Parts: sequence; structure tokens; C-alpha cells
Amino acid sequence: MLIQMRNLRKVVSAVGAAFAVALLSAHSAFAQGCALCYNDASAASPRGIAALRHGILVLAIPPMLIFASIFVVLYRRRNLAHDVVHPSKRANRASSVSEIILNL
Repeated sequence: MLIQMRNLRKVVSAVGAAFAVALLSAHSAFAQGCALCYNDASAASPRGIAALRHGILVLAIPPMLIFASIFVVLYRRRNLAHDVVHPSKRANRASSVSEIILNL
């Protein structure tokens, strides 16, 4: 259990460091717009600017969710090859729905 907590701390600290780097580099990434896009966005009405912001969120959220779901599945299945259970033992134990799905 102690080893798992240490690994969890390492993962959390790595994710935190990556998040901090992303926040610190966001300003320089924000400046990578083309002049035409900048001019069109600055000439838009407040409703147009709000529509652009909503469009950015609509286009950004699905890839993030897809990446997060793939990461969660891979994280949960990381030790599946090491935890191979003999078929006779598997038939005798009761499994939850999530265990059945993960063992497919």
C-alpha cells in the first residue's frame, strides 16, 4: 500500500509539473494567431466574440475527453498482463460488471 501511495505521489507531482509548464507557456502560445484571424476577431461584435470563445471550447473539450478516457483505460489495465488468473479460479469468483468489462 505504501508503494502505491509513493507511485500516486509521483504521478500527481508529474501531472502538476506538466500543468504548471502549460500555464507558464500559455502566454507565448496565445500569440501564435494569424493576422487575418486576429483582425476578424477584433472586428466582431460582442456576440461574435462570445461565439468564437464557445466554438473554441466546443472544439477543445472532445479531444481532451477522448485523451482522458484512453488514459484512464490504459491506467486501469496497466497490470493486466501480470494479474493473469487461471480460468478455473476466474469461474469460481464473483465479478463486478467493471471487472468483466476490463477483462475482455
